[in-house]
Amino acid sequence: MTTLLTGATGFLGSRLLLGLLATRGRHVTVLGRGTVSELRSRVLTILDGLAGGRLGVQARSRLRCVGGDVTRPWLGLAPAVYGRLVREAEAVWHCAGDIALTGERERLFRANLHGTERILEFVAATQPDCRLVHMSSVAVAGGRRSGVVAEEDLTDAFGFETHYDESKYRAEALVRDWARRLGRPVTVLRPGIVASQSAHRDGMPGHPLRVLGDMIGTIARNGAPGIPPAVFLRGNGTGLRLRLRVPADAEFNIVPDDHATEAMLRIGHDAAEKLGSGVRTCHVVHPGQTPMRLIVEAIEVQHFGLTLDCVGDLPDPTPAESFVAGHLPGFLSYCHHRRVYGRQSALEWTDGLPDPAPIDRDYLARAMGFTGAAPHTG
Repeated sequence: MTTLLTGATGFLGSRLLLGLLATRGRHVTVLGRGTVSELRSRVLTILDGLAGGRLGVQARSRLRCVGGDVTRPWLGLAPAVYGRLVREAEAVWHCAGDIALTGERERLFRANLHGTERILEFVAATQPDCRLVHMSSVAVAGGRRSGVVAEEDLTDAFGFETHYDESKYRAEALVRDWARRLGRPVTVLRPGIVASQSAHRDGMPGHPLRVLGDMIGTIARNGAPGIPPAVFLRGNGTGLRLRLRVPADAEFNIVPDDHATEAMLRIGHDAAEKLGSGVRTCHVVHPGQTPMRLIVEAIEVQHFGLTLDCVGDLPDPTPAESFVAGHLPGFLSYCHHRRVYGRQSALEWTDGLPDPAPIDRDYLARAMGFTGAAPHTG
């Protein structure tokens, strides 16, 4: 018997795969695009990077790769292969998805909703005790901007900030309805913004804060409309001031990847036998919110000459301000949220796991890829 995992080359999926192989001793079949040899090569490269080149022989021997596509009928597999995986699966971790906040609706729905439909068809054909772990997101709360979002809450009454939010909401709603109709055991994981302060290596999957840091770095080096190249290097007080239409007291829920991974493994794997039938939903979040001002400070320290002002309104935006707003619509829309996330169920199923340390400016700088580059001082 084995665990089937999708999304193994993504940021969270790869970390969960390493945990299942190396610390939980599981046999895992990875479903992904490309030939078997291509997929295995990509997966092992990522795992070796995460393990610091110390991925053991035993862990490697427990990994099997199958070329397929979650958006296609029969997962893009030959009937014989599909049938064999159905017979072998005792758990399915569905981590595949499109996380582009500004992605096109059709593309996001194809990956996040229709891909989930195909996975549910697969799990429905397995033995009744085969467990499904579905990777959702706190973004399913959509346009809700205040209050406490409980783990059992799922509504579209507040609308959605982005197509990504809606695609994840509809996928989770589909999973819950499927579990109720079939009486199947399902664990739904809703992580916050998962970030890593580890040094980034080529070929490794990125995370939202790293994407933000890379975009800012690209603008700093190459310029953009209204932003001359290397403008941030000026030390004579004539650098660049940018206004962001963001509340000054904006906050985010950012959770370190090591804590998020361990919490999800404890919930989805270690406590699996205690679930029985039904749906268990857990917020994998930080107990404290991270102020936007810390993100701003981390960016300003790295890019001397750049000043970021968070403002409630943005009349007459400059070309530079319009460019930044046009490239960060999803991120900026989330800045208006004041909601927090209940985690009663997550705490129950991760008893004894210490809370992560508070997120500080240095952590944010490392997460955005600023480590190793001395701040500009003019």
